[in-house]
Amino acid sequence: MQIGPGSRLGAYTIVAQIGSGGMGEVFRARDERLGRDVAVKVIHTRVASDSESLALFEREARTLAALSHPNIMSIFDFGTANGHTFAVMELLNGSNLRQRLAGKPLPWRTAVAVAMAVCKGLAAAHAKGVVHRDLKPENVFVQLDGQVKILDFGLAHLEAGTSDAEAGAPQLGREGFVGSKLYMAPEQICRHAVDARTDIFALGMLLYEMLAGFHPFPYLSVSETMAAILHEDPRPVASFGKTLPAPLAQLVHACLAKDAAARPPTALDLMLALGEVSLSPEVGRPSPTVWLERTLWFVMGLFAGLAVAGGIWLLHG
Repeated sequence: MQIGPGSRLGAYTIVAQIGSGGMGEVFRARDERLGRDVAVKVIHTRVASDSESLALFEREARTLAALSHPNIMSIFDFGTANGHTFAVMELLNGSNLRQRLAGKPLPWRTAVAVAMAVCKGLAAAHAKGVVHRDLKPENVFVQLDGQVKILDFGLAHLEAGTSDAEAGAPQLGREGFVGSKLYMAPEQICRHAVDARTDIFALGMLLYEMLAGFHPFPYLSVSETMAAILHEDPRPVASFGKTLPAPLAQLVHACLAKDAAARPPTALDLMLALGEVSLSPEVGRPSPTVWLERTLWFVMGLFAGLAVAGGIWLLHG
């Protein structure tokens, strides 16, 4: 059965296609039972016929169902109808971070706000023992109202602190890597154990890209990028003509530490540190206290000048 506008999948009436990918297609649909608009992700028939790919799709559905947080996309239903396997999720309106960036940096306060929202979602996932492992600009969605959502938990660990082999996670790609190679932490590339700090490394990559406008390791090939992640330090994020608070630049590079032990230990710790940075005054502008002091001195100087001028006028008037 070909799916298109007007097609029915159980209680859901397809309205229009809104996206597609390697796993399947995403449609805007109407939930006839509850009277709401939803997103329906239908996996390709060839994917559904592959047991490993189908298991990955079901894994994502189960993982999302176990998580309930404003900064994580919600799943409402999962099933099979008319020969199609599908998941029903909340309908998002906006754009992913890749589309939002479009090769240009964001104002640092905006970047910090997005990163803090991602931290909140990650903290909720990590609290349930879930490590995302595939955080990248395409998997962070910014809605029109500014709400940030983390997408695609299909490659997530359900038990933090285990290696891919120990967790029985699917090994995607001929090289056996799990996740997007351009945003992998060193321990992922080396196929060592991953934990919450693996996601913090990826978030550091995103934060760097939001501030600089490009990847921290801007090589042309994937292999060069992966080698740089292992062996090179990125250029200071503040060296591209950006005026950033010094603590923010330090946080970005702490997240990108090769040694996981040198990174912020938890997403909550990183969120709190970013919250402190968000209170910083604009770099290059005096803080309110400094501004007030300068204003008072200016006013006092002005009155003193007027008093002197008045005295001279009285003496010579």
